[in-house]
Amino acid sequence: MNQGDEKTLLLSDKHVAAELASLMPSEDFVHRADAYDALEELARRGYRAVILTHPYPEFAALVQAIRRLQPAAATFAMCSPGGEANLRLLGLKELDDYFIYPPSRAELERALHPGRPGVPPAGAAPERADLAPQEIVQLVEAANSVADLAEQVQRLVGKWTGLNVRWAGANEDPGGGEELLLLDGDPPSVLVTDKPGQLAPGLRRKLQTLQILLGPVAGQARRTETLHRLAITDYLTGAYNRRYFYRFTDQLLGRAQSQRSRVTLLLFDIDDFKRYNDAYSHAAGDQILREATALMRQVTREHDIVARIGGDEFAVLFWDAEPPRRPDSQHPQEAFALAGRFVDALAKHEFDSLGPEAKGVLTISGGLATFPWDGNTCRELLRHADGALHQAKESGKNAIYLVGRGPINQALQ
Repeated sequence: MNQGDEKTLLLSDKHVAAELASLMPSEDFVHRADAYDALEELARRGYRAVILTHPYPEFAALVQAIRRLQPAAATFAMCSPGGEANLRLLGLKELDDYFIYPPSRAELERALHPGRPGVPPAGAAPERADLAPQEIVQLVEAANSVADLAEQVQRLVGKWTGLNVRWAGANEDPGGGEELLLLDGDPPSVLVTDKPGQLAPGLRRKLQTLQILLGPVAGQARRTETLHRLAITDYLTGAYNRRYFYRFTDQLLGRAQSQRSRVTLLLFDIDDFKRYNDAYSHAAGDQILREATALMRQVTREHDIVARIGGDEFAVLFWDAEPPRRPDSQHPQEAFALAGRFVDALAKHEFDSLGPEAKGVLTISGGLATFPWDGNTCRELLRHADGALHQAKESGKNAIYLVGRGPINQALQ
C-alpha cells in the first residue's frame, strides 16, 4: 500500500463527483460510485482523506470499515440540508466532520487540509490495519454471492485461528462452542468454533475488523446475486431465459462430451394457447404460463433446467449431476418418465383462470432429443426436438415425440 498519498477518495454518485471536480483539481481525488469498489481501493493504497455521501446503504458500518482500513485518513461525510439531522443522530465518532452539499471551495480546503490533532505528519507510517490488504481483496473478490463470501470468511478465520470453524443458524445451539461472527441474511448465520476461549486479543481485534467489513461486502454480494438472477431469468414465469439456456446447454454439452454422460432436451409448447389468450384474456394466459412453469419444476429434479424460450414455448434440460455409474445408465428412460409425469400433472391441475374449464383441458405437444445421438450443440438438439414437436402436432397434439421413434409411451415399451 502506498502510504502518504496526497489524494482524496470520494464515494458518491457521478453527479456529486462532477460538482466537486469543479471545486478541486481532478488529479487530487479518486472517485468511486460503489462502496464495494471503494473498500477494495482503500485496501490497495493510502489516502489523505475520504469523503462519502450520506445516506448510503449500511452507512455506519461503511464508515467503521473505512477507519479500520485507513486509520490515518481524515474521514468526512457530505449530506443534504434535510439529511443533516439524521446524520447527527448516528453520532458517529469515527467521522472527523461533515459538511452540507454542495460545499464551498473554502469548506473543501478545510476538510482536505485540516492539520487536525492526532494525525501523523505526512510520510509517517500510520497504525497498521488489522487485516492485510490481500485478505480484504480476497473478501471483495468473493462477493459474487453470499455463499462464496461465507466460504471465504470461513477459510480466512480458520487460517487465523488454526481451529475448525463452521457456519450455524443464528438460533442454533452452538453446542458449547464460541460465536465468532454474524453474517446478516435471510436467515442470518453465525460462525462458531467448538473450542471457546482460545483466541488471543490480537485475533479478536481482527475478528472485530472483519465483522465491520462484512456488512457492506455482504450487501454487495446480495446485490450481485439479485442482478445475476434478473439477468438469467424470464420476468413473467421465473424460468430461465433463452440466452442463459443456450449458454448453459453448450457448456454442459462440452462437459458431457469429455465425461461421456448423456443429456436430454425437451422442447414443448401449450396446445391452442392462442385460444386461451383470446377467450380468457392475456392475463389468464400469463397465469397459465406461470402455473405450467411451476408444475414442470415440481416434477423435475433440482439440477434440471427449465427455460422459457418463446411466447408459450419452453425447453427443459434433463442431465445427470454426476457422471453415470455404469455404461448402461438409464438416463434417457428417466428423462422420458419425467416428461410423462409433467403431462400427467397438467391433466390433473386446475387452472383457476379458465373458469368452468379449469381442470383437464390444458395439453402440450413436445419433442425430445438426446445427446450425443441427436446433436452436439444446443442449436442442433433444439432443431431435432423441434422436428419431433411438429410430428406431435401433426399427429393430433397432446403428445411428446422422441426423435426418430414416435411418442414416448411407445418408446418406453
